[in-house]
Amino acid sequence: MEAPTKRSVRTHLVSDSEAGQRLDNFLLRELKGVPKSHVYRIVRDGQVRVNGGRSRPATRISGGDRIRIPPVRTSIRGKSPAGIGESSFQPPRLFEDQDILIIDKPAGIAVHGGTGQRVSVIEQLRLGTSGYLELVHRLDKETSGILILAKNVETLRKMHDRLRRPGPGSGLGKSYQAMLAGRWRGRARTLHHRLETVRGRGATKRSRVASTGREACSIFHPVAVFQDHSLMRVELKTGRLHQIRAHAHAVGLPVAGDRVYGDALKNRRFREFGLHRQFLHAERICFLHPRTGKAVDVHSPLPRDLEAVLANLRARQIDETD
Repeated sequence: MEAPTKRSVRTHLVSDSEAGQRLDNFLLRELKGVPKSHVYRIVRDGQVRVNGGRSRPATRISGGDRIRIPPVRTSIRGKSPAGIGESSFQPPRLFEDQDILIIDKPAGIAVHGGTGQRVSVIEQLRLGTSGYLELVHRLDKETSGILILAKNVETLRKMHDRLRRPGPGSGLGKSYQAMLAGRWRGRARTLHHRLETVRGRGATKRSRVASTGREACSIFHPVAVFQDHSLMRVELKTGRLHQIRAHAHAVGLPVAGDRVYGDALKNRRFREFGLHRQFLHAERICFLHPRTGKAVDVHSPLPRDLEAVLANLRARQIDETD
């Protein structure tokens, strides 16, 4: 077994295939075995330089950039970086080819590392690959379901472009299942509340309705409406931060179990039915493959924990009508 080693200062010339990714993601791949907290620290301290200047972790690197990488100590070979869970994390792979990986993300794990996040989907998946792997979009930590990752920069750029402009020509569609706390009235409804991003407690980002916000469009379809809760299928026509959760809150029917936009009293009642996270699941995505042009249509079934909650709610509904 090899002892930890310390590399010398070196300069990395960014290739075209590496361009477009965040500086922190590049460093986490380049410095395998180095704790994530240490990688962020050397960036904050200015030990990492891009073209001679200080940069932030979120800086996007470009082809031809020169990155100064300071000497760092790597952990023992075969060990995961500090703060990373076991490499046994193997979510179901719903679709995979040379350009794209689509997984069925479980609830309770963040897709990307950050403040207070010791384990993330992207870091876990990178443990098992030496190639390029980057998130195309994100899901909230407590949201389950379909998550897309790109295996090369060109795919990432094309998918980002489609997500930014999801009109009819993009061939892209996304839908979720959500349980709302309250009774939905009427048929399907399209919500156009504009949303702006603000900082909440602890500098946490959230969305709120504002006339000066960005355009946001969600179509809520009732699937099953009960006395005091409603199962919905929600189509997203735009991709704003917490869009479904913010829109549901705006009409007075927050997502069940939502700790940020929801109602604490109603959430406590939902816990009686076995709900211990927000009832939100990314169930389907369809798009035209960025390289082949062929249709990709992926489904994710409602996970067992949410199925159990739904069964309990239905059983209570029957009991109340007897």
